[in-house]
Amino acid sequence: ERTSGAEESATTTRSRRAMASKKVLMVLTSVDKFPDGSATGWYLPEAAHPYYKFIEAGYSVVFCSISGTAVVDPSSISATKEDAECVKFMADESLVKATSSHAKLSEVDASGFDVVFFVGGFGTMWDFPESAAVQETIKQAWAQGKVVAAVCHGPCALFNVTLDDGTYLVAGKDVTAFTNGEENAMSKYDVVSTPSGPGSCEDVLSQRGATFHDGGVFQPKVCVSGNLFTGQNPPSAGPLAAAIVAAL
Repeated sequence: ERTSGAEESATTTRSRRAMASKKVLMVLTSVDKFPDGSATGWYLPEAAHPYYKFIEAGYSVVFCSISGTAVVDPSSISATKEDAECVKFMADESLVKATSSHAKLSEVDASGFDVVFFVGGFGTMWDFPESAAVQETIKQAWAQGKVVAAVCHGPCALFNVTLDDGTYLVAGKDVTAFTNGEENAMSKYDVVSTPSGPGSCEDVLSQRGATFHDGGVFQPKVCVSGNLFTGQNPPSAGPLAAAIVAAL
């Protein structure tokens, strides 16, 4: 049975509206210093690459952070001077403003979003794992069948999330995150490990019962386990967002 042009057009319009109605909450760290006082923050390509993937798909994106303010890791700006999307992102005054000052995660009703996406950066290690707002947001999104996503160090947001039965959300799930090999390549394994930090992503997620996947040092790797989407490192940020768009 053939459909008329008008019917096809209406169907296309409906599908575009459905696509446009998708909302993404991108969560940033509010920590801008390592324990030794040196600069860190959220990592530019891990926000910029997913942001443009989501916008291209017709999604709307809202930024928030733990305390309501966030700072981009200056090293991630200098490292991406040849990256067109990162340069474009930092040249957009509205995006610089949106990622600098915004709502606290605890003030956001995450039930209004289809995706909760935890942006990486070393700073996350010192505010995501212990944040009650992070744990509650993930637990609520998971219970509602929403997508929970995190990239690079962002999966440290999952460290202490437990389900109603007391088990860790990541237990038995396929996950990836910044690997011990990558921490060592950056000479940061000891910094993120206890007592200086909460423990590396690979160590803690494995301890929590997750099946941890290492795609190689600074190689793109994405894991999907039900509604849980994780990316290993900066090169994985765009592919992670693309996997989410494909799934939705």
